[in-house]
Amino acid sequence: MRQEKPSVSVSHCAEARTPLRPGNAEPVAVVSTAPARPAAIGSNLIENFRDDLRDNFAVRNLEDLDDQLLVLKKHHDAECLILQQRYEKRYAELLERRVRLLLHGIGGTDSNLSSPVALRTPPAPGHARSAVSPNHAVDGFWRTTLQNSVEFRDDIERYDEAVLDYLRDIQFEWLSDSHRDQGFRVRFIFEPNPYFSNEVLEKVYQTEKKSTYETRLECAKIDSTKIDWFPGKNVTVDVISRKPKSAGRRRPLKPKKEEIARPSLFRAFFRNLGPFEEVPEEELDNSDGESMDLMDCLLEDDYAQGLALVEHIIPHGVRWFTGEACTSDESEAKNEDGEDEGDDDDDDDGEGDDEDEEDDEDDDDEKEGCRVLRGGCKRQQTAAASSKSSVATVPKRKGLKVRKSTV
Repeated sequence: MRQEKPSVSVSHCAEARTPLRPGNAEPVAVVSTAPARPAAIGSNLIENFRDDLRDNFAVRNLEDLDDQLLVLKKHHDAECLILQQRYEKRYAELLERRVRLLLHGIGGTDSNLSSPVALRTPPAPGHARSAVSPNHAVDGFWRTTLQNSVEFRDDIERYDEAVLDYLRDIQFEWLSDSHRDQGFRVRFIFEPNPYFSNEVLEKVYQTEKKSTYETRLECAKIDSTKIDWFPGKNVTVDVISRKPKSAGRRRPLKPKKEEIARPSLFRAFFRNLGPFEEVPEEELDNSDGESMDLMDCLLEDDYAQGLALVEHIIPHGVRWFTGEACTSDESEAKNEDGEDEGDDDDDDDGEGDDEDEEDDEDDDDEKEGCRVLRGGCKRQQTAAASSKSSVATVPKRKGLKVRKSTV
């Protein structure tokens, strides 16, 4: 059965136009019942200027041409949407086969995977696996994939790794299949694990267009699933014991246990952000800006992570797992290390060692600035760094530490 093309509205036209039919040079009459364009919002000077422009015959013709372009663009978007929907069904089939391959070692290409295979990769150095870790065909696939991505590597702490080993799949879907500018949903699907009861951790990104004449989307709100941690398994807090003050000669009191927030992917990524949400206290402590500006910045950074998942990490996760997608950064890191070693050989008086130590401290500070509970917005970090000194300094950029995995 032939699929009908979605209807295209041309109500934005101010009056009768004659736009070009897509794929045809002949004009087609389009009658619009839309009201006249509203006057521009602004000062009286701008309004008077607009009134003068409306009397200009050439400007009115230019607006007519632009209206025709907008109609043509809507036809183009409608046809592109049909093509995207057709291919996304085929993408979904391949990604489902990837899930079966990761879990059981079967389900990939029939010629290569006609029988079950066991593909094992060693865990990251220093990574302590739980005794009840899931038995996957590829251990730590999504953990390693996220650790090798620039968008997530600074958020993942050592104690997050064991939890991420239970991550079975990452998926996304559009909030509206026909109006994709409304946003998308990202789903982290976990195996049953000893850390929390949730089977799925979900994030909803609500987006909007600021103008009809721009294609750029802005994130207006982010809603995340509340994680139901099992007692004593919350990796986003550190439990410390405080000795209470004793009063008189009574028996010594038992130490009080107190939970203190600590950096974690599950704290930085799975949280609600938006104009009606409060800025987390840890973010206010790491920022000198206004709370509203900081919230906009947090939305922007988090939205960038969501886009990275949708556009790159989810469809091509294996390239980050093997490190292939990070090859250029890895090469730069090696070159920088080689240059540093050469500089050390030339410094015989020991001054080079002192400079290297200072550089390491600067790198640690820079990393800490965007790692401690997200550490605020990247835009504010840049502004703060530039305001420290009137002399422009360019800190060394650490290369991506690629976790190579052999299959």
